[in-house]
Amino acid sequence: MILKTYSLNLIRMSNVVDAFELEIKQSKLSKTDKYWLDQVDFKFEDKNLNIHVRSEFIKSSIEKKLYEKIKDSYKKVTGFDDCVFILDKNMKIPDSEIFFDDKYENSEVEAIETIKVEPDFSTFDDLFVGGPNNLAVTAAKSVVSSPGKRFNPLFIYGPPGVGKTFLLKTIERSHHSSFYIDSESFLDSYIRGIKNKDIDVFKSKIRSVDILLVDDIQFFMGKKGVSEELFHTINYFLNNEKSVVLVSDQKPERLLGFPERLVSRILNGLVTDIEKPDDEMFLKVLKKANKDHGGYLLSGEEISKLKNLKINSFRDINGIINKVLLNKQTGKSNNEYINELISEKSEGYLEAIKPEYILNYVSKVFQVDKDLIVSKNRSSNVNESRKLFANLARNHTDLSLNQIGIYLGGRSHSTVLSYIEKSKSSPIVIKEANNFNNSLALKEVG
Repeated sequence: MILKTYSLNLIRMSNVVDAFELEIKQSKLSKTDKYWLDQVDFKFEDKNLNIHVRSEFIKSSIEKKLYEKIKDSYKKVTGFDDCVFILDKNMKIPDSEIFFDDKYENSEVEAIETIKVEPDFSTFDDLFVGGPNNLAVTAAKSVVSSPGKRFNPLFIYGPPGVGKTFLLKTIERSHHSSFYIDSESFLDSYIRGIKNKDIDVFKSKIRSVDILLVDDIQFFMGKKGVSEELFHTINYFLNNEKSVVLVSDQKPERLLGFPERLVSRILNGLVTDIEKPDDEMFLKVLKKANKDHGGYLLSGEEISKLKNLKINSFRDINGIINKVLLNKQTGKSNNEYINELISEKSEGYLEAIKPEYILNYVSKVFQVDKDLIVSKNRSSNVNESRKLFANLARNHTDLSLNQIGIYLGGRSHSTVLSYIEKSKSSPIVIKEANNFNNSLALKEVG
């Protein structure tokens, strides 16, 4: 059955499915949402809402984009939230009417594989766009508009908390044939596919869409197998005029341990960064938060004070807004908190610690050239510098032991672990590690 335009008096009908269809129609639906719902046949059976679909691809798309909305609407109507997918390969495709769109009534509809669904660019309205991310957002819209035509692959890098993942998920929401996967899920699926000897299932899943979005690929550093799979996946998308968007906190040239041909393939596309929010963007977020809370969250004077703070990420901004919101809820004044915040920031606000910064610090402390630290030299002074680097990298970055080993000239994770353990009993390493920790409170990391 195809969802149709129901009048308001249907809300009184006993037919559960009709009432449900009316409820979901009245929820906020994009054009893409309406398209996917038109591929579904809803049936009610023993308190369950059976969601009939004709392919795994449609099931996957509905699960990703609309399942929670379907469950919420069904629960509002019946009080139950048991929704079950049923694969029905004999299910007919709608032949006369496009969901909720009267202008398509009685028109002939092509098979689902050939129907063109326009991108939903309204999803980009949720982004705060400015100098720090304008190029990345523009490129992302181009990918959504014409997958595989320009900026392929698109590589976006930047420090944590600046909105890289949010941009990827915005792309996913805006295009009906897109798939987001983080590095951990990609790696787990790849390993599981190898172990179960069904790697082709994983390949088919991620290659079945027009836009593939892979997050945090820096965690593939030093992992040869999955890096090679990523290379072949990118090649597949390029050869089939589909788009790949990759995100990392490192520039492509800094992805140590990646196959050279993979880095070359990335550099052949568009590489752009997202920087930390600037003053203008910070002000936009503050004003929106204030508006969302009736204009009473912050005074004009408080906004003027806050907008000049040095901010490194949207996480910083969200933390500030949450604290101000808590103050409002508990009846506390914002003045004391804001003044304290300004005082702290004036002493230097810390950015995420980069391995390069640690390597420069260690080189300076031990008066050892950086090239010597990553070499095969085994002198006492050089070994101590490696212990300090391993100690600081482990405590101040999210690098794995393998990745730390790559920064130390390709040493194994067991060697790095040995450096870390020995650093705990080395007086000079303990002293310099403490000096490093103290310095973080006194100056900004550049």
